[in-house]
Amino acid sequence: MSEDSSLNVAAVLTIPPLDQGSVVAGHRGLSREVHWVDIIHAPAEDFVRPGDLVLTTGADIHQPGVRDFLVSLVSSPAAGIVLSPPPDVDAHDLLELLIPLADKHGCPFVLLPWEIAFADVQKTLLPLVSPSPPDTRVQMVIGRRVRDDFLRSVSDNSVRSVSDNTLRSVSDNSLWSEAADRFAKALHELALAAGLTVTSSVTDDLVMSHFSSAPTESTVSGLVDSARRLSRLPDDLVTWALLAPAHGHAVAVAAPVSQALPESPAGPMQFAEVLRQHPRSMATILQTLQPLIDYDKTRRGQLVHTLEILLDEATNTSAAARALFLNRHSLLYRIKLIEELTGLSLKNPADRFQLEVSVRVHQINEAR
Repeated sequence: MSEDSSLNVAAVLTIPPLDQGSVVAGHRGLSREVHWVDIIHAPAEDFVRPGDLVLTTGADIHQPGVRDFLVSLVSSPAAGIVLSPPPDVDAHDLLELLIPLADKHGCPFVLLPWEIAFADVQKTLLPLVSPSPPDTRVQMVIGRRVRDDFLRSVSDNSVRSVSDNTLRSVSDNSLWSEAADRFAKALHELALAAGLTVTSSVTDDLVMSHFSSAPTESTVSGLVDSARRLSRLPDDLVTWALLAPAHGHAVAVAAPVSQALPESPAGPMQFAEVLRQHPRSMATILQTLQPLIDYDKTRRGQLVHTLEILLDEATNTSAAARALFLNRHSLLYRIKLIEELTGLSLKNPADRFQLEVSVRVHQINEAR
């Protein structure tokens, strides 16, 4: 990023959702420039680079290694430390330890509410501190429905006298389908006018548009924005993701079954769909991934997503780390957690097969 477009810590703390954080120490360092946003939950001081804004949940200093880990972060060349203490951790001793150190080193020390997901912070800040090159190519656009209150306000008159949640849900889904279909039609017409071909499909909570070619990111963003306005799709009803050609396969399972299972030789998704409908297979799959799912829910982790990307990249840790915006050390720590929680090794072919099948079936279930 050029010097005149760089952001400092003070600036990024005004950008949602980081604007909900509180600077408790290290105010002298608020002018430090931010060049990257990193999530680190384990000792990794040697991997913290100047300009890294470090997000961490490591707050229990009574656990082995946590005290030294946090002290090393505060004294590292990081741009700043954003700490989100879990609700079951008493942060009093932690603050007594770190506030004087942060002030001494001039390291901005920010407390962020536990409810705010680190993934949302990265999603907002990374495009600002590390913008995509202007010629980045996009193959697919995915819009995920994130709220129902807009749909419900539209349909209140028609369902006001109905207390059945199922009927309300049906009404919401119908309105969503209509809104998403209008967007898809508008995008199709705009793309044709621009000499492009796009095919869209709609599920209960997704609208997916696939370009036969790979236009530039600026072209696709402009088309999506125009189609959204033409179809009167509210800004905050949908979150959008642009996928490069190399990652198109990662969202193929989000298509309806009729589209995901064409009349062709069986592929991995077809195989996973068969297993998904087998009770004993599903029991094994749930047993395999449940420890990771539980960890992600209780510790706000991303182990399941990490495993998905790692398998997509054929367990190439360097490629997976780039796709996850992690340094390699943080990824290796997550892999260690995955193997410890599941009792399976990614280096063992049989274990890796079990994890691969479990992840693919899990993806289909999530897409439902």
